[in-house]
Amino acid sequence: MRSASMFSYNLSLAIQSFKRAPTLYFLIMLTLSIGVGVLCANLALVNSMASNPIPEKSDTLIHISMNTWPEDNPPDEQPLYILRYRDAMKISESGIGIRSAVFYASGVYARDAESKSMKRFDSAVRATTPGFFKLSNAPFAYGSAFEKSHGMEIVIGDELNQKIFAGENSVGKVLELDGELLTIVGVLKPWTLRPLFYHATDGHAFSLTDDIYAPLETAMDLNWSIHARSSSTDNYTHVAQTRDRDVYYLQAWLELPSSNDRQALQSYLDNYSKSLKVAGQHPLAIRNELHDVTEWLVVNKVVDHKILAFTLASILFLFVCVFNASSLLLSRFHAAKFEVGLRRALGASNRHMLMQGLTESVLLGLFTGIVSLLLSWLFLKLSVSFLPDLANIAILEPKVLLLGMLIALLTSVASALYPLYRANRYTISAELK
Repeated sequence: MRSASMFSYNLSLAIQSFKRAPTLYFLIMLTLSIGVGVLCANLALVNSMASNPIPEKSDTLIHISMNTWPEDNPPDEQPLYILRYRDAMKISESGIGIRSAVFYASGVYARDAESKSMKRFDSAVRATTPGFFKLSNAPFAYGSAFEKSHGMEIVIGDELNQKIFAGENSVGKVLELDGELLTIVGVLKPWTLRPLFYHATDGHAFSLTDDIYAPLETAMDLNWSIHARSSSTDNYTHVAQTRDRDVYYLQAWLELPSSNDRQALQSYLDNYSKSLKVAGQHPLAIRNELHDVTEWLVVNKVVDHKILAFTLASILFLFVCVFNASSLLLSRFHAAKFEVGLRRALGASNRHMLMQGLTESVLLGLFTGIVSLLLSWLFLKLSVSFLPDLANIAILEPKVLLLGMLIALLTSVASALYPLYRANRYTISAELK
């Protein structure tokens, strides 16, 4: 009861102190808020970059890179993360693991085939084998995945469904995609992956999930162009021709629930490469690499070192803000020496003075936290306006908000420690002199 009354008393003194010097405390709050806000904005970006997009499977989903380039002058460092059609199919048919996904990125213009409007929507396409959906835990709102790599069936994402069908159940509807008619068999729920682990290459790590998912063989037969990196030693005029040519553009993932499966896959790939070498089709040294989701994101340097450097600079900037806030508070305590001395002459101990100062700094920290989070949101919006590629990762998640409030409280208390120490070092006679 006594503790509650003392807290109430200290709180009323803190409010009175704010009222007596509102401009000074506003400057202190603004100084700390800018420092905390800039740091939280950077922490939000780092949090999105370094987050685990699929924690329940991150150690069982394996990306495959191979160096089956048919000549002794590969296009870049080996092995390649993109594969030929026949190599990818060999992996898909291995029977190792519980499911596989082979895909490439494309794009089409989409419209409702029954609409009178000719408006079309530029749509990102993932041409894939059916195993992609269960492998990536794609969440379905309506319908289900297509079951074969051939067929005029598609799955669409929530955003495209909102644009064309106002978010309604569109299973059974027909979309016209670059002049071809394909039937919707499934619609996904809103689905965000940060980072986009299944396409972390080519600068797509922070892209949105795709608008349309189409059977791989169908996309190839329809000549839907390759919208990601590709390398080739052969010429081709139609994507379907890549089935039997040295054209590298497909990515392959397998879901391997045990370490034994990973070892089995490594042996399978090495033996396959040896068979190519025996046939004279593999001039390079055999090198096949497997990476789980976490390893793959590290390999692709998804966490931008520039953002990390700027975050470090933000921490240093925050220290400067704390120093400036401490200087302002020191001037405030110095100006209030007479008040401090009077209270101590009336019996207030150093402990009471310390508790009153800490109550004031905590209250200031709460105000600072609220303002700093608003500034963080503003800084992120400004960042996106200058760098649109950051839009999908400029997110203030709850844990970042809580961390921001904690940092605001800590910096507010830290900025008050030295002024409180100085205030408690004054002698009563000097204060009342």
